[in-house]
Amino acid sequence: MSRAISKHPWPRPRPPSTSPSTSVACAWRAFWLLTLGDARQANGQYAEALTSYQRSATLHRRLADRSREALAWQGVGEVYRRLGRHAEAADFHRQAASTHRDLDDEWHQALALDGLASAVLGENPEAARRHWAEALRLIADFSDPRAVAVREAIERRLAETS
Repeated sequence: MSRAISKHPWPRPRPPSTSPSTSVACAWRAFWLLTLGDARQANGQYAEALTSYQRSATLHRRLADRSREALAWQGVGEVYRRLGRHAEAADFHRQAASTHRDLDDEWHQALALDGLASAVLGENPEAARRHWAEALRLIADFSDPRAVAVREAIERRLAETS
């Protein structure tokens, strides 16, 4: 496996330096930590995913990249939801949704609201339905296949909770 990694075409992370490219290296590291968090979450490695997301959020905050910082919070929220820690999940999804709203990023705001709805469903089904309704409103004009799939999934969950 180490040979495959050594031949990988993407740049390897480098230790921080004082050169002008430090912020670029930091941005790459932050991006790949976010991606690594997604992969670890998909593989059920929740503790490792949390570490990756939290490190990514910290670096994105340092870079003043609020959008990707919020994506990291969204990842943390999803991991906490999968672990059954719904109150903590809801807090992270709220934070992500608020940031995406501030940035006028309707797509990611809708995804964060979907996660928030799933996190609060057990405690407050009415709030979950409100969050899903808002998410649907935000993505109503998106027509790409992923948006259609997200919209259909939310509509299904709304029908199941009515």
